[in-house]
Amino acid sequence: WFQFGIGETDGKIHPMPLPGGQPPPSVFYGISQGGILGAGYSAIMGITGLIDRSVLGVPGTPFALILTRSIDFDIYDNVLLLNIYHNRHVRILLSVVQMAWDAVEGSGVLAAPISEPYPKVLMQAGLGDTEVPTIAAEALARAYNASTLPGNPRKIYNVPVGLPANDTYNGPHAVLTEILYQEEYSTYPRENTKADRNSVHFCVRKDEALTRQLVEFINSGRIVDPCENDNCIRTRAKC
Repeated sequence: WFQFGIGETDGKIHPMPLPGGQPPPSVFYGISQGGILGAGYSAIMGITGLIDRSVLGVPGTPFALILTRSIDFDIYDNVLLLNIYHNRHVRILLSVVQMAWDAVEGSGVLAAPISEPYPKVLMQAGLGDTEVPTIAAEALARAYNASTLPGNPRKIYNVPVGLPANDTYNGPHAVLTEILYQEEYSTYPRENTKADRNSVHFCVRKDEALTRQLVEFINSGRIVDPCENDNCIRTRAKC
């Protein structure tokens, strides 16, 4: 993904010179839990200038929203119910604990009236994800004042549509790109019932179009629209 080359004489890997002779960028890349906590880390580190840009794969916020909507929470829920009478009490407990999580999560760190700078951010999520629900990724997008791009498979409430990179413009400062997996998204529970495990959470990072978007962003800082040809609609998550 990064711009590296192999020397012709010694056979060792050396950094290839970048345009203008600048050093390679400092990039944070976090997936899943790394994307959730990485959102807070990127926001906190933004004022230091130590990170040039961040990639957050299948991220979300806040934890209290994510946990009870994730199939990975089952075992923790069962343990809590050994000590707590009802799931309503679990919800109250998580909401109380969220006050501590706010200090290290993107939505807490970026909450108004805080307006500190943060690095350029690319978020990638999958519609139909049963581990980190997309509603949490969209909440994170709003916290970052992010945009979607014209090819995104759907419009998101209170998230504007921005222009992708072109010859004179590197794209919005923060972007959320989504993939719509038709089979998984159509069977996602609309009621308060448990979802079936699927591969959406893992297939997002392996999608060719999103990988090209990620590579371009890491190497140049440009955010291109990977969905301009097909709106990032896939039949099913198979990777």
